[in-house]
Amino acid sequence: MKKRILITGGFGKIAQYFIKNFGDKYDITVADIVLKADVYPKYVKIVKADLTDLEACKALCVGIDTIIHLAGIASPDSSFDEVLNANMIGSKNIFEAATLANCRRVIFASSAQTIEGYSEDIQINKNMPVRPKNFYGVSKCFGEALGAYYAFQENISVICLRIGAYEFPSDFSEMNARDLSAFLHPDDCNQLLDKCIQTENLKYEILNAISNNRYKRLDITETIEKVGYKPKANAFDLFKLKAE
Repeated sequence: MKKRILITGGFGKIAQYFIKNFGDKYDITVADIVLKADVYPKYVKIVKADLTDLEACKALCVGIDTIIHLAGIASPDSSFDEVLNANMIGSKNIFEAATLANCRRVIFASSAQTIEGYSEDIQINKNMPVRPKNFYGVSKCFGEALGAYYAFQENISVICLRIGAYEFPSDFSEMNARDLSAFLHPDDCNQLLDKCIQTENLKYEILNAISNNRYKRLDITETIEKVGYKPKANAFDLFKLKAE
């Protein structure tokens, strides 16, 4: 039987590309506050939902095995008021609803912005204290802390993915050294999400999510060890070729 997967922020580019490549492997429901026509095949269930509404979140989570929580505002320039509801209240409601519905796991889309306050010549591992540079990063630190609370106090499995600079090579734009070091190829992201769904016996993990870049802003050693991640892309080669 296919695992039942709920993807919040289901019309974002990460969700759409994952479903394009792995949609037939899982029984998928997507939820978003704004729906788009003709994006998904008919076997994908689509639900309009405001995640600041706990009751709506409870309804979404019934019968779900794993939640990929991608919803929220993703701009580093966001104000605290902007991220409060979309990123913090919405995440709290999803974790609470997942617990009440006895979901097996929540995969929380965190961000490299949780550590962006460190100097760019420092490689980050998950044991270093968070150091956000903006309120968006603060909201993702909050989400990681929520995940730890629900994992250890409410007994649900949680994986927090610190997602780097997710970009399609075909959409290549000028990238600085920091962007290259934090680059996450969409194919590598898809592989990592799939492995996070499939890997058993994980209680709470913070895993860095970038590709196999020559210089890595975030250390992916534990990501490789914990879920068998095998990233293929190297931004320093990939975008050099694109620039010629």
